[in-house]
Amino acid sequence: MKRLLPLAYLSVASCFLFSCEREIVEPSLNATSVSEARSGACTNYSYYNKMSEAVKFGRARGELILVGFAEGMSLQARQQVLGRFPQFQSVEGEIAVDSGIITVVRLAPGSECSDVEKLLTRLVKESSISFANPFFESNSTDPEAPITGLSNEILVFIEEGSLDKLEQLVAQTNTKIVASYSDEIHVLSVDKNSSGSILNITTLLNQQAFVLGAEPNLVYSFPATATSGGEINFQTTKTRRK
Repeated sequence: MKRLLPLAYLSVASCFLFSCEREIVEPSLNATSVSEARSGACTNYSYYNKMSEAVKFGRARGELILVGFAEGMSLQARQQVLGRFPQFQSVEGEIAVDSGIITVVRLAPGSECSDVEKLLTRLVKESSISFANPFFESNSTDPEAPITGLSNEILVFIEEGSLDKLEQLVAQTNTKIVASYSDEIHVLSVDKNSSGSILNITTLLNQQAFVLGAEPNLVYSFPATATSGGEINFQTTKTRRK
C-alpha cells in the first residue's frame, strides 16, 4: 500500500528526515486556520495542504449534497427525515466508504449555494444525521466532467512509528480512525461532534510534523451517459486511485 503515497508527500517526507521533530500542534480552529471563508452570501470552501498552499473548491453546488445517517437506517426512514425539508427532491444514490454509507441527495430545482448552506446547517441538527456536506460548483466546460463533493473522510499519510501521535490528535479532535491500509496510511472520519469541519481538520493534520500529507476523500459524480445505462456514477478519491 505504500506505493499509494503521492510523490509530493514523499518529497516532504525527505525534508522531515533532516529536521527536528516538533510537538503536536494543538487543535486551533480560529480565524487563522479556518478553511471556509465567507465571500458574499456563500462560503468558498478550501483547506491548506502540506506545502501550506490553499486547495480551493469554491462555492456549494445547488444540485446535490452528501448526508451521513445513523447506521442501519432504512431508505424509507431516511426519506422520511429528508422529506421534512422543502429543498429535498429525491435520494439519488448511495456510496459505500470505510466509515459507512453516504446518501446522495438531490435538491429541488433552483436551489442555490445559500439554500444548500442553510439546509446543511439544519440537517446536522437531526439526531439521526451525523454529517451533511456539499458538492461544489464546477468551472469546467466539459459536459462529461465530474462534479466534486466532500465525504466525511480524510486520507492521512504519516511517518513510520508515529501512529501514537495520530491517535492522540484523533482523541483531541473527536474524530475516528475507521481504516488503516498500512502502518503509515489511515482513514479518519469527521462528523458533527468533531472539533471542526472536515476541511479545518485536514488543515490541522497538515500542520503536524509527523503527518506527511492529508487530504479529504472526495466524492466524484459523473453524469449519466449511454455507456452507464443512464445512471449517474459515483466514485471517491480512493476508488479512482485503484
